[in-house]
Amino acid sequence: MEIKLHANATTTPRIRRYLQQSNKSDRELAKELGISVTTVRRWRHREQINDRQTTPGVVHKALRPEQIALINILREWLRAPLDELLFLVVEGLGISVSRATLNRYLKPVRRGQATAPVQGKKALKAGLHANSLQLHYVFLPLHMDDGGDHHLLWAQEPVSGWLYAHIYSGISQQRVVNWLEDALIRCPADIQSVETDDCKWFEASTETTIGKCLVAKSIEHRVSSQQTMLWGEFSTPPLRELYPAFKDKTLDEVLQHLCELWNSGKGQKKLGECTPQHFLEALRQTHTS
Repeated sequence: MEIKLHANATTTPRIRRYLQQSNKSDRELAKELGISVTTVRRWRHREQINDRQTTPGVVHKALRPEQIALINILREWLRAPLDELLFLVVEGLGISVSRATLNRYLKPVRRGQATAPVQGKKALKAGLHANSLQLHYVFLPLHMDDGGDHHLLWAQEPVSGWLYAHIYSGISQQRVVNWLEDALIRCPADIQSVETDDCKWFEASTETTIGKCLVAKSIEHRVSSQQTMLWGEFSTPPLRELYPAFKDKTLDEVLQHLCELWNSGKGQKKLGECTPQHFLEALRQTHTS
């Protein structure tokens, strides 16, 4: 029969039973078995001979369900490792949480995510180029205290993870074009193509505003085969009740702060301990020198 013992156990179930049934003194037993007096006393005062459970009987949750949902969305969208995600949650959203607590609430990686394209130095070795942007549109059904429905435009360079995003209370094709042109200016990479969600705001025919913009800039357009990003099927109370960062900042101000933290706030192992901003800047200097 297989016996599972604690990694640091100095006794077996047979020795423990012997300790409980023996009439010898604690010191005599310790000397006989080559263990400490403390160990002898511990097992003589117990009725069972198996190790106690080390897992807490009650896990005290430090995060609300709405917070957990948003954190997992950020992790999925950014493909952020635990340390980088913790940095965003604490510094960007203002939630005081430990690394262990945050890790407890992260959902298992979904099928397909484990085989997602590599990033950083591994991507460069695989022959990938940092010359494209992935564009996403997300509808945000927010609480009326937050202004009601909003629209998120989200651009990311896939090799470095560099991010550019804005939240708007209204949406139009011209607004999408203005946002895209700003993203192209701010991105440290030389963008030659964009991949977009299959939605009307990114429809890039020769007759649409965004289509004319891409043609004028000689940027190739393709539609992603992946599922459109979702905010999540849950209702939330006012954001200021969930995230301290929203108490003195607007939605877009918090988002800009998150983008800045992600792009320039903390070096990432997969980028050679560079931030996404510095990684792309160094890569562009290498190609132009």
